[in-house]
Amino acid sequence: MAPVKALLVLTQPPLPEGGAPGKCALALVRGLQAHGVDVRAIAARQHFAADGDPPADLPVEVVPVPAEQPGWRAQLRRLRRPGGWLAESELHERVREAAREADVVHLEETETAWLDDGIATPSLVHVHYLVRRDRDLGLPWRRQFREVLEYRLAERAARRRHRYLVASSPLVAGTLRREAPHAEVVLAPLGLDPDLYPPAPLDGPPTVGLIGTAAWEPTARSMRRLVGAVWPLVRRRVPDARLLVAGRGVESLGLDGGPGVELLGTVPSAAAFLRSLSVLVFPLERGSGMKVKVLEAIACGLPVVTTPLGAEGIERDGIVVETEDAALAAAAAELLSDDGLRRAAGASCRATFQRLYAPEPATRPLVELYERMAAG
Repeated sequence: MAPVKALLVLTQPPLPEGGAPGKCALALVRGLQAHGVDVRAIAARQHFAADGDPPADLPVEVVPVPAEQPGWRAQLRRLRRPGGWLAESELHERVREAAREADVVHLEETETAWLDDGIATPSLVHVHYLVRRDRDLGLPWRRQFREVLEYRLAERAARRRHRYLVASSPLVAGTLRREAPHAEVVLAPLGLDPDLYPPAPLDGPPTVGLIGTAAWEPTARSMRRLVGAVWPLVRRRVPDARLLVAGRGVESLGLDGGPGVELLGTVPSAAAFLRSLSVLVFPLERGSGMKVKVLEAIACGLPVVTTPLGAEGIERDGIVVETEDAALAAAAAELLSDDGLRRAAGASCRATFQRLYAPEPATRPLVELYERMAAG
């Protein structure tokens, strides 16, 4: 039987130190190749994308996509195709051409959902998260209102237009099944390349950390909660502990550093940052889908303390899940103070990652779906 030919359409190039979608895309390509899928990928390089080129061994074509220009044309496009800016660019034509040679078109993330317009090849959309669970609309005259409303409309259009939908977590899958009863919804977790995440030593001074993009509202709230509410309780129990907060835009949050707190801002490598920690503490209050920072932590064998939403879609073996500030702080302090407990939790995390979220196991549900789609 000939291998399935799959065309992947990506919002960012697959990069080891790119954004979260780029890191997951790298593992996606490698996982499909491990299953014998004949993969070709086309990736948009948008104005916010990280620098660098995909690894040379990956079959990826990168297409530059300029930032959308404001004006009446953009307004008209939003009415006709909400969230469809990529489908107005050169990327659309490149996808059309490549789709002629494919059995399946895999549209990664909702932003790509219009790129199968006018294409006869069976397609799926992989939904990573649901914006209405992550962000408020806000005030009608603010930019956030327009952005969130458009993305909500884009999600609705993707659900209505596609027969095949893939969700990154059970919460997202359940919502898609309720709101798109016509569609086949498949649960397929995000993955990462374990070669990029050597085990954390877990033997340095007691160090709590959190990393993320502060421009994303749920992450900003988590950072404020960690620094302002959880960290003082940890510090009382472990007076010599440090807290490191890293990521783009951290300096714009106006966080009060306080004793033991270091605000690092952007760091060269998320994996290296995580390996310098004793525990990741992520007090997430709102969000949907798998959290890549948690996935990266368990890939490193780094213990994690988080909320139910922070652990969404991830096997909890080695992850401590709490909801209240005091309980989150107590769990973090216990891991900081007990070397044996910390190492056991880290080993469980890494074993779970290898079993479920390395490229080959993470992509198995996708390969099974591809085969059904290609068979008609």
